Amino acid sequence: MEFLKPKIVISKCLEFDACRYDGQIINNSYIKKLKKFIDFIPVCPEVEIGMGIPRDTIRIVKNKKENLLYQPNTGKDFSKKMNRFSESFLKKLNSIDGFILKTDSPSCGVFSAKMYPKKDNCPADQRGSGFFAKKALSMYPNHPIEEEKRLNNVFIREHFYTSIFTLADFRNVTNIDSLYKYHSRHKYLFMSYNQNLMKKMGKIAADNKNRKTIDVINDYYNCLLHLFSKKSRIPSNINTQTHIMGYFKKSLSSKEKEHFLKLIELYRNKKTPISSINSLLQSWTIRFENEYLIKQSFLNPFPKELISEKKSRFL
Repeated sequence: MEFLKPKIVISKCLEFDACRYDGQIINNSYIKKLKKFIDFIPVCPEVEIGMGIPRDTIRIVKNKKENLLYQPNTGKDFSKKMNRFSESFLKKLNSIDGFILKTDSPSCGVFSAKMYPKKDNCPADQRGSGFFAKKALSMYPNHPIEEEKRLNNVFIREHFYTSIFTLADFRNVTNIDSLYKYHSRHKYLFMSYNQNLMKKMGKIAADNKNRKTIDVINDYYNCLLHLFSKKSRIPSNINTQTHIMGYFKKSLSSKEKEHFLKLIELYRNKKTPISSINSLLQSWTIRFENEYLIKQSFLNPFPKELISEKKSRFL
């Protein structure tokens, strides 16, 4: 199966350039592997607004009106510059599928940027979004967005990969016929994420009379983004996997069925990722030549090369 390359905005210090505040580049095995499969759009907001490499530390200082992006060594506030750049950069993006941003960064941290109660030397008292990340969350509220360290968690990683490659595939949708085919190809995947939204999306595709095609496609896409805004639940995935296994129930040996059920229990207890079971199901679709299931993205939502063989953090 061929996959369109997702377009992903990424913090430039992650595998692209030695532009971290201390002049370092951050190595990440997952991002290194992704380079072959993704069209990355690297950006370092701090360098873009004129800060050097290396540069003095900046921090988010909480304020009653608006937070400050404060540089203690110089006493400068970069808030306005950073907000202007972030909004300008994000507005110019065209058809992006998600973000991978730097953990802990006062500009790029999505959840982990340290926030300080005052300018004076004091410890941070909470964490939140960096300035660039906050603008991204505001302007692209339902797009997949992750910090690179969270990709160490196999469940977060596989959800993120599933989201961005399925969204990239939507670029193949140019008319109602291709929308029907898209919905059919991803039916089981959507079912595992949100059955109500899946039905709503099917209705949007079907009820297209007296509506402009572009409006139908846009409504569907907005539902698609909403569908991927939350990870699929393990019980829903197991229901889908069990349903697919039912196609082969009469053809499988008792030992094969037993092996499948053991894998299901491992997945239920978060001891193995969803891809381990889906790979088994996909092998059965090929073995029994079930053309309908072979085309279902649920079993193969992103390139096989991205399934990590090394030990990965599950919780």
